[in-house]
Parts: sequence; structure tokens; C-alpha cells
Amino acid sequence: MHVLSQSSPRLEVLSGHTYREPSDVFNRSLMPVYQTAYRWTGNRPDAEDVTAWVVTHELRLLQLPRAVAAVDQALIESTAAAIGTHWSERYGISPRRWSAFHAGEVAAPWRSTMSLRALLDPLPGDMRLVTVLRFLRRRSMGHVAAQLGLTSEAAAVLVFRALTMIAVELGFEQTAEDTAQASLLADFIEHLVTRRRPGRFEAAPATFSAMLAATHVHSCIAGNDLPQARFVRSLEQTVSVACRRTL
Repeated sequence: MHVLSQSSPRLEVLSGHTYREPSDVFNRSLMPVYQTAYRWTGNRPDAEDVTAWVVTHELRLLQLPRAVAAVDQALIESTAAAIGTHWSERYGISPRRWSAFHAGEVAAPWRSTMSLRALLDPLPGDMRLVTVLRFLRRRSMGHVAAQLGLTSEAAAVLVFRALTMIAVELGFEQTAEDTAQASLLADFIEHLVTRRRPGRFEAAPATFSAMLAATHVHSCIAGNDLPQARFVRSLEQTVSVACRRTL
């Protein structure tokens, strides 16, 4: 199952090739692991947590030289597991639910190639507008509500429904409409667009799908899913020290 990013750069199976140094694995895997983590968490702190765990965990276990295909598969499986742990521990998504979702959706490679325009174009006018205002223009919910002549509660429900439509477009599991957690979803999005770690809560099935649509929309905005240089340097140093200890 291929959970890593299909956009360049990416992990590819290089038949007959072998990793000989930990630095080779790090340099080739860091970006696709981080961008995948960002796409499925929607924010830098959580993406960094997932990436750091995957890279340090797998590099400690490596016995090089080893075939590229075998190492890449281990990274793919660890990334899927770490993202599942993120949703399980922080939003109450059961491992069974994530496992079913992972098998049916995360592994589908073409889903990660959808552009922001492809996600937004199918939306009706009001839903497209509210999504653009919230994610691209980074307008507050109060501003969005005022511009559309809605109450804040109604605007939050409209955003919820727009993201539900995007989730369907992405091929995510369809659930019965339930906008009871629209305000919690609105808070989650507020943290995404202001580049903070979102708060935690028990997410209902419909909310989970909308949250994943939100993380995908946010990651499609140019530059959002690029790791910070300080994170790359820090992780590279951590990995280098860990690898020396295992020698």
C-alpha cells in the first residue's frame, strides 16, 4: 500500500538498487514522508512529529546495505502507521476505522495528485467561495459570515458541507450528514490556517471525513507542505547521532 506522496519528489521502486549509507535513505525519503504527513495532518507541528518518528524509527532499524524497494516499503508502512496513531490518539479514530480507511483510500496513489483547483471546481458557488475565503484568503469565520450575510453558526455549517463534498470528490468514505461538530471543525480549520497545532477532540465519522478534506485542501496551497530548514537540520543531526550509536 503506497501512502507516500506521488508528487515530485517521491519514493519510487528502483529495481536492483541498494541503500548503502543512512544519509542516502534520509536524503531521499525526508521530503515524501514529510509531505505525506502534512497532507494527512494539515499542520506543521503534527507533520514534524510524524516525520521525526518515521525517519528515526526506521533508520535505527536499518541494516545496510539493503535493497531500496525493501527500505521504501518499510517507510511506507511506518508512515501509514504513524498517521493512524495521530488520528487515534488525538481525535479518537479507532484503529479499525483507520485501517479500513487506509486500505481503501490512503493507498490510492492518484488521490495525492489532485490540484487545489480540481478540489474546488466541483463545489457550488457559495461553497466554493466560503472555502476560498477560509483557506486561501485566510479570512476569519466572522469575516466570512459577514461577507455572506450569515450567522457564524450558519457559515460554519456551510464550510462543513463544502468540505464534505470535497471528501466525496477525494473518494473518502461517505457518511450520513451530521454537522453537530461544525464549530469544532471551524476551530480545527482556524488552527490550520493560522499555522498552529489544532486542539484535540473526539471526532464523529462525518467530522473526520471533513477534517481530512481540510488537511488536503490546506496542503494543496503552494508552499504549505514544505518543511522548515531548522526542522530538516535538527532531524538530520538527530539521525546522524542515532546511527553512530548503533555502529
